[in-house]
Amino acid sequence: MNASRVKFTSVLAAFGVAVLFGTTVSAQNGPVDLSPPKQLGAYPNKALPPASSYPEAIPELKPEPVQDTPSFVQDQPPLVPPLAPSLEPSLEPSLGPSMGPSMGPSMGPSMGNSVQSESLGAVNPDVAGVLNAEDGGLGYAMWQGTNRRVLKSLLKKIPVTSASPALRDLMHRLLLTGAEVPVGSQPGSLIALRAGQLLVMGDFTGVNALLKVVPGYADNPDLLRIEVDARLLTGDVARACQVTNAFIGDQSSEYWQKVFIFCQALEGKGAQALLGMSLLQELGVEDDVFYTLVESLTAQETPPLIASLSDPTPLHLALARVAKATLPGDVISSNRPSVLRSIAITPNAPPTLRIEAAERAEVAGALPVDALRQLYASIEFSAESLADPLTSAEHLSGPMGRALLYRATLSQKVPATQAEALSQALQLARDGGRYASAARAFLPQISRVNPTADLAWFAPEAIRAFLITNRFEDVRGWFDSLKTAAENDEQMAAALEALMPVARLSDYNEASGWTMDRLPLWWNAVKDSDGARDKASVLAAVFNALGEVVPDEMWVELIDGPTHQALLAPHPSLWFLLDSASKGERLGETILVSLVIMGEGGPARASPMILQRVLKALDRVGLKAEARAMALEAVVAVGL
Repeated sequence: MNASRVKFTSVLAAFGVAVLFGTTVSAQNGPVDLSPPKQLGAYPNKALPPASSYPEAIPELKPEPVQDTPSFVQDQPPLVPPLAPSLEPSLEPSLGPSMGPSMGPSMGPSMGNSVQSESLGAVNPDVAGVLNAEDGGLGYAMWQGTNRRVLKSLLKKIPVTSASPALRDLMHRLLLTGAEVPVGSQPGSLIALRAGQLLVMGDFTGVNALLKVVPGYADNPDLLRIEVDARLLTGDVARACQVTNAFIGDQSSEYWQKVFIFCQALEGKGAQALLGMSLLQELGVEDDVFYTLVESLTAQETPPLIASLSDPTPLHLALARVAKATLPGDVISSNRPSVLRSIAITPNAPPTLRIEAAERAEVAGALPVDALRQLYASIEFSAESLADPLTSAEHLSGPMGRALLYRATLSQKVPATQAEALSQALQLARDGGRYASAARAFLPQISRVNPTADLAWFAPEAIRAFLITNRFEDVRGWFDSLKTAAENDEQMAAALEALMPVARLSDYNEASGWTMDRLPLWWNAVKDSDGARDKASVLAAVFNALGEVVPDEMWVELIDGPTHQALLAPHPSLWFLLDSASKGERLGETILVSLVIMGEGGPARASPMILQRVLKALDRVGLKAEARAMALEAVVAVGL
């Protein structure tokens, strides 16, 4: 045995002694059983301090008082509650009679239903799910005919950071639906992959619900790690440490040793934590941020300075929050929605950083829009900036500019001035690719502006915002105002015509009579605008995919003239898989390939050819409403 191997073995053995020492000292108040308990709710708690001695869970944002703050800001509930400590997945829960391998298409218990007690025997944990048909489940047979290698490979590639609500909806349904899976490989690998993708998406409710119905849950270290990471990201460190202390005797990886050290430091066992940390360093584990934060926590020193943290882990963020260390600017480099959400709600990050993280987390569906509104309302601005927000917003960054305009629209009482601020905020968001998010955030203020003749110029913006947020009841007044103005104003008439395809794709009843025969009229209304051919190409492609017959003369019109689109094509194998899956009516596989082809950019950045083929494939397998939702996202994104 060479010298380095001897050193590694001896240090690892010492680490085992350190772990034993840490638990033995804490056992003075009673023995601690490190064997896996029967239920996660039966963690050995005797060595743990009460939950109140841990850092508090996620705090509620407290907006700064602003003039005439409406009730939707004043009466906000807590941002996002931590994972409920009472949600304790059982090691052997029942998936309900519909989850057995010989069952039909019913999807078993929904996320809101209790799980029935029933012996599972040798049920494969990979079939677990929580969505039934009424909840949007995709059916127990959705993977029928799909190759397991295809399934596992593509599950790893789904765009979990996508800003597209339509794509996210399909991803959630795909990951949460219980279904029979292709045979092969180690049981439990697919359920861990599904739960892990939900975690990255920031869907902690989905993670909890899924873990609750997985048989043999505590025997899968990947699922245990997912639960701990979820609780660290939501501020529930007490529960994270209960899981860690219960299972550390069976886990020896770097991840578990780090979390165990963190928990020792939290429990006041500084000597044991420092010993474990020194042993990790002796093993060559490099993580300066972790070591710095643990040292600060055990010594109860002034919060340390973190110079850089470009790829933060859930443990890093939990440690930084407990140690009250200010997060560095590069922490926003992370593109994981769950991490961005954690940054947005942490009090130890600069306001500009939190606003940027909150916007990106809301876009990705990981943060409620109310939380973003609270953050906007909590930012302080000078009296000069608030007095002239339109000019000041032009000189600020996108997120801070929107925060300023949000503050201004809260207190503004003059409808015309408020409409101007809202119009600028939506334009800033459109330029930054966040129009739909801004529409959701500013929706209360938009709703307070009444449609009048002198505000007809604001009608197209208000109508778009209401259509993409499904507030059809608020559209009619603005439509009537715009139609009245269009009778005597050519510019308003052109604006009305330009809006009709968006209304048609939204299924707004006012546009039900708009057909492809009017497409040439629409083209005449927009052809002189910037990027008109790109807009027309996207519009024609999505209507074609949805079964509409686009006039040939429209395609001829688009041949001439410049285009600004950069056409990126996916790998040819994905096209072949998409055609094969959709023609074979393999529902799950068609969705999976479509998600991968769309990528993180989603419908908003897809080329007309990608849109046309993906939407047609989804329509072919019965997902017409989902295809239409993607089409709407695409046309709004290009400026229609």
